[in-house]
Amino acid sequence: MNTQLTALMGGLILLLAALTAQSSPATDTKKWGLVTLAEDYRLDVEIVDTQTQRALGLMYRTQLAENQGMLFVYPDEAMRGVWMKNTLLALDVLFLSEDGRIVNMLHNLSPCAQTPCPAYSSETKARYMLEVNAGFIERHQLKIDQAVIIEPRHTEPGN
Repeated sequence: MNTQLTALMGGLILLLAALTAQSSPATDTKKWGLVTLAEDYRLDVEIVDTQTQRALGLMYRTQLAENQGMLFVYPDEAMRGVWMKNTLLALDVLFLSEDGRIVNMLHNLSPCAQTPCPAYSSETKARYMLEVNAGFIERHQLKIDQAVIIEPRHTEPGN
């Protein structure tokens, strides 16, 4: 009986490990998009649209190119939140509506290494959240209700 239980537990552990590896952000194929902002400024964005990808976000990354960002895609419009736990870069965050309009912005969120980290929320419902380098909003003079065009990309930037 102990042998059967040990074999069953071993099988469950292997299955769990396989499922975890399949859904790991490290093994996911990155999806890219193109966001067009004010004055036809284009930004390459990594699209994160699964719960696992959204939870990891830009954690542990040491750099983000000026013309790149991360676009969080959610299945519906709702109040959205962000925190900077294990995020090594200062960021600006734009919350976008279903129709691609800026509904809220957060400026210059600092990295957080201590626990607990503060959480920041949108002031209105959003379908998308766009993270970019701190100072981006000011440099591009972005405004609430400004239209943002989101397009899928089939290749990684530079290809």
